[in-house]
Amino acid sequence: MTRRKSKKKTYSQQVAGLATMGMPTPVQKVASSKWGSRLLLILVPILLATGVITISFSGGIPSVTVNKERAAAVGQELKQGAVRAAETIRQDESNRWR
Repeated sequence: MTRRKSKKKTYSQQVAGLATMGMPTPVQKVASSKWGSRLLLILVPILLATGVITISFSGGIPSVTVNKERAAAVGQELKQGAVRAAETIRQDESNRWR
């Protein structure tokens, strides 16, 4: 017997679809997909917390702003953190085999 996939959208897919209502159709489709909605719900709060994106309301209409300088700074911090983590792993592995 083959199992049929459910066409019912999850709560996160519904929220992502609602959040991307004013965006182009391809963006809506990706954001409301199974993996796209999960990524959206994880990445948006992180980007808000780090100051990469800001949301402001004027006249009841939300406006999203991307801070390119902050995005570059956060990207550089992530890169440095990844390099440090890789060096730590290499040191741990070399110490383990001694």
